[in-house]
Amino acid sequence: MRFYRLVSIILLSLVYWPQMTWAAMSSTNYYVYSDTLDFGGEVSSSTSNNLQDSIGGDLAEGNSSSTSYQVKAGYQAAEIGTITLDLSSNSISFGTLSASTLVTSSLVATVDTNSETGYTMSISAVSGSLLSAVTDGTVDGSGSSEEYGLAVSGADAAYANDVAVASSLVLASNSGAVSSKQTTLIFKAIRASNTTAGAYSQSITLTAVVN
Repeated sequence: MRFYRLVSIILLSLVYWPQMTWAAMSSTNYYVYSDTLDFGGEVSSSTSNNLQDSIGGDLAEGNSSSTSYQVKAGYQAAEIGTITLDLSSNSISFGTLSASTLVTSSLVATVDTNSETGYTMSISAVSGSLLSAVTDGTVDGSGSSEEYGLAVSGADAAYANDVAVASSLVLASNSGAVSSKQTTLIFKAIRASNTTAGAYSQSITLTAVVN
């Protein structure tokens, strides 16, 4: 009899812009996130720096905030940023599972963002058939039981044990900007001798958002 699990990962890459409280101009091909009415100015540059200056026109400057909004007043106060999530593979396979034998398969998730508040990567959706989820923190087949779970490793890893694969599970996070920050996702499975024979598959959606 053949027992196997195929776990498919769906990549979701996001681009973010902080919420603005003023109107922005746009056309079919362009979007102006911030503008200013002034009397002059220019762009100056050197080998290491760029300077965009303005002469007059800005009557009020500084930051104001409420429960839901933040206004950053002043010339070019808007902060524009991006966040990307890349996976080393969009699918993994355990192959044929032997009774009481632990099988693992992993992939690497890489996050880049210039958000000053950092990011959070999590599972946003799970569907498909699966083995019994781990409940004791370790996929080891303790008591000849069937277990399936997920571990994460890396500087931004959200937990250290094996947990059930579930929607809203936070996998990694950081409170600041990151460059090519990697988190390894380690899927683990072990079947009991009485596990129902068949093909098991699962689809997982990963999401990375700015904090």
